[in-house]
Parts: sequence; structure tokens; C-alpha cells
Amino acid sequence: MKTISIFFLFIIPFTSFCQQLHYGSGGTILDSQDKKLTPIMVRELMVKNQKALALYNAGRSKKTIGNILFYGGLGLVATNVIVAANTDNTSFNSSPNGTVSVNSEKSSGTLAIIGGLLIGTSIPVKVGYPKKIKKAIELYNSNISNNYFPSQKVTIIASNQSVGVRFEW
Repeated sequence: MKTISIFFLFIIPFTSFCQQLHYGSGGTILDSQDKKLTPIMVRELMVKNQKALALYNAGRSKKTIGNILFYGGLGLVATNVIVAANTDNTSFNSSPNGTVSVNSEKSSGTLAIIGGLLIGTSIPVKVGYPKKIKKAIELYNSNISNNYFPSQKVTIIASNQSVGVRFEW
């Protein structure tokens, strides 16, 4: 029993105080207490691990580019629909004999086509960025667990009425 308790007293500090990160949804990074970290905080944590930092930055860049493509394409499609709905492309021609001819033209769908292409392009970009961020977190966490050695201190405490052992980590 004594060896098991000593084993746990020396092993718990190695596992409990590592600042491990994990991936939330939508590109968010959570720490070991499930608190959301800002990208600036994540970059500060990953400064010592340049490979993880490079992968994280690449993933964030992909996310930004994907968002720009998606929302830009959505805006172009919406603009084309709104303009087409509010534009009157009918023309009236009257002839000398008193007849009136009405010509109606379709509005151009060029913006909608370009917007659809941008939305279609954004899908593979947005699908790929979580992989890079997850890989960066894996590299960071593996580096932490390999390099983390907490300082441990064992002190014997004695007073007039008792004797004890204090473990600090």
C-alpha cells in the first residue's frame, strides 16, 4: 500500500498540471479547463514549438480565406437576386397604327454564377482547415508531455506534538 501511494504522489503531478489543448468546434481551441482561448493566446503558447505554430497559422489562414470566399459568394448571389427582383426590364414600343408591343428581358445572372463558384470553392478550403489546427494541437501536446518535468519538493515538518511530510509540486 505504501509503494502504491508513493507512486501516485509522484505520478499525479506529471499528468495533472500539463496545459493540454484540445479542439472545439468552428476552429476554437480549449484549454484543459475547457476555457476558450483566443488565437493570440494560442500563438503565445505555441511560440516554443515552431512547427505547431506554423501549422496553426496555416489553418487560421485557410479559415479566413474560406470565410471570405463563402460570404463573398453569398453576398454576390444575394445582390444579384435583389437587383433582379427590383429591376424592371420591360420596354414598351408603340407603333403608328396604335398597337403597343411589350418586350421583357431577363436580368443577367453573371453575379449569381460568380457567387456560386466562390461558394463552391470555399467548401474544400473550409473543410481542410480543422485538420491543420488539430495537427498543430497534437504537435503542441506531444511536445509538452515530453518536456514537462514539474519541480517536486518533499519536506519533513516537525512540531512539538506531530511529525509530517509535506509534498509540493
